[in-house]
Amino acid sequence: MDRYAIFVDAGYFFAAGAQAAFKQHVSRRQVSLKSSPAAMIADLCSQARRVVDNLPLLRTYWYDATPGPRLSMEQSALAMLPGVKLRIGVLNSVGRQKGVDSLIVTDMIDLARNRAIADAVLMTGDEDLRVAVQVAQSFGVRVHLLGAGDISRNVSDFLQMEADSVTALEDRWFASHLEVNYNQQSYNPTASMTGATGTIPPEGGDPVDDDAFQDAVDMSINEILSDVYPDQLMQLGQHFVFQNFVPPEYDRRLVAIAASNLNGRKLSNEEIRNLRNQFVCAVKLRNNNETV
Repeated sequence: MDRYAIFVDAGYFFAAGAQAAFKQHVSRRQVSLKSSPAAMIADLCSQARRVVDNLPLLRTYWYDATPGPRLSMEQSALAMLPGVKLRIGVLNSVGRQKGVDSLIVTDMIDLARNRAIADAVLMTGDEDLRVAVQVAQSFGVRVHLLGAGDISRNVSDFLQMEADSVTALEDRWFASHLEVNYNQQSYNPTASMTGATGTIPPEGGDPVDDDAFQDAVDMSINEILSDVYPDQLMQLGQHFVFQNFVPPEYDRRLVAIAASNLNGRKLSNEEIRNLRNQFVCAVKLRNNNETV
């Protein structure tokens, strides 16, 4: 079948892409998409199409990991895009992806064996994926590596030797699609043990009658939303149409800022539920104001 598929190791995409764009190592938790996921995927497909001489695209496979049971807002948005298949592994206690490589290997080999693709565009630097390249090629598939930044340092030499071609996206490409949020907290493997799951409570709960708490809530929500771009605000609003939890990348910061605004006092479960509920209402209100 004369068509191709794209396989993106998101861990590599964000780590190597941030290094290329900002010339420094940046924690994954501090890197996010500047543009909408749809715009980034469309641009990525455009770049990959040049490598495969304009073959038609089967689909894009996006391999990522979550620190807990919930997807991030970006992951949810990517999963809903047409022509995109989200595959999820897990993060271990030190924030490293587990199970992602095996997902890539399985998909590449299955598509090659079933003659579903003629070419594969693979964005990764991991030598462990040599077997996927080798087996796919044994079925007649051409495999093209698409790298980021200095591929002599962030892509395995042995992986490059196996590939049919090796190309690196320009640094400015990643600069146009990635941004750094230095206020974002680093990964905390014990976060899921604090009870901060991000679930939105049912409406109608008893409000917390505390002026100091309400002031802290208002300041916390305003601080977070003041850093949100219009596209991100719209994505948040769309997220709350289909999901009943605050995305973890917002939830962790929301609870932490509120606690800080309360002089470091730990919030009760009731206060956390109240905080999240008000955050959702604020996002919906701002989205409604944007469309008026």
